[in-house]
Amino acid sequence: MNLEKRVEELEQKLLAALKRIEELEKENKLLKERFREKSVPDFIKKDVKQEPKQSGQKYGHKGYSRRIPERIDEVKEHKLESCPICGEPVSDTQEIRERIVEDIEQPKTKNTKNLIHRCYCKKCDKIVEPEIEDALPNARFGLRLMMLVMILKLDSRIPSNKIVSLLSSVFQIKISDGEIYSILNQLSEAFGGYYNRLEQKIRESLVKHVDETGWRINGKNNWLWIFINDEIALYLVRKRRNHKVPYELLGNQEGKTIVSDRLISYDELQKKSGCDHQICWTHLLRNSKDLAEHYQEAKYIHKRMKFIYRKAKKGERKDKLLRWADKITERTYKHLEVYKFVKSVCRKHRENLFRFVGNQKVGSTNNLAEQGIRPVVVIRKISGGSRSNNGAETTCRLLSVLQTAKIQSRDYIGFMNNLLHTPK
Repeated sequence: MNLEKRVEELEQKLLAALKRIEELEKENKLLKERFREKSVPDFIKKDVKQEPKQSGQKYGHKGYSRRIPERIDEVKEHKLESCPICGEPVSDTQEIRERIVEDIEQPKTKNTKNLIHRCYCKKCDKIVEPEIEDALPNARFGLRLMMLVMILKLDSRIPSNKIVSLLSSVFQIKISDGEIYSILNQLSEAFGGYYNRLEQKIRESLVKHVDETGWRINGKNNWLWIFINDEIALYLVRKRRNHKVPYELLGNQEGKTIVSDRLISYDELQKKSGCDHQICWTHLLRNSKDLAEHYQEAKYIHKRMKFIYRKAKKGERKDKLLRWADKITERTYKHLEVYKFVKSVCRKHRENLFRFVGNQKVGSTNNLAEQGIRPVVVIRKISGGSRSNNGAETTCRLLSVLQTAKIQSRDYIGFMNNLLHTPK
């Protein structure tokens, strides 16, 4: 009898060992795949497993074409005297076909000599003179040229030496690489007052999106932050990535909402500033999908979170959504990474999951900040960062002006002209 019992015990242990071996083989296979993916160089792209979607509109869509310009500057007539094929004389005109062509004229530079009349003011007891509206004080170049340099450098992300070549070949303007940065510095000082007003507006905004990315100053690591809403964008560079940076700018934020990812700095910001915090669902679903690809037990989490988010977007009640989220925590999880994710999302950030439900002003994702920080990433890839703190501050100020104009769908030149000529 004891022998039979012993055999049964050994059989159970053997089955448990075989099951454990099977689990370890699966984990080993996943680890090998991950290692293989990391060992492949970045420039080698993966094979396309399925045919990409056909580009263009669907069959039967209403066609559209470029609009005909309302203004016609010149009319030219083109008439034949002889056939261009055989050379024989042709008959009188049978019909007239119209073709409108848009082109550019040869750009011209304009050199203006300003005769500035200086007069004596008895009340002020000094010599006074009028301001030149189309140029900054002590600037060698006019405002239109300076703004063009700013747009080419920060919006089109063209390197300074290429801007020098472009201005020389197209406009016949001789300018040095150093003068490009001098122009940017002068504009940065001119927009300093507007940048301060943007800081005040983002501080008072009821909802703002926040994100950060790396930025190097003279080879040293720093962080470039973005604070953005549906009206304005504000950039700033700081040495740290902790909560002190946004708290120093925003201060008390009771009754206001910040949308961001799960960086621990925003948890501390929530405690100190008193703000409401909305976690980005794009990041949550991306993280849960990554876990589901590596851990079998995480597939339930990813599927459940997709269901909850879909219901939340349709306007489901918040209490019901929270009950569904709580069900994820009722399960037990073997792997530490899965457990840490569930603990962070469904326990620590439970109250920050659905602040967007019933409030249209609060976004469910941080895509607004992600899109706003994309130009910075492109500039960083081209330039590698800034050479000095002053250069980093100049980049932040001018990017804030350009991105704010873009958010408001404003014409760059007209928008910046109005800012410079508006009384402080």
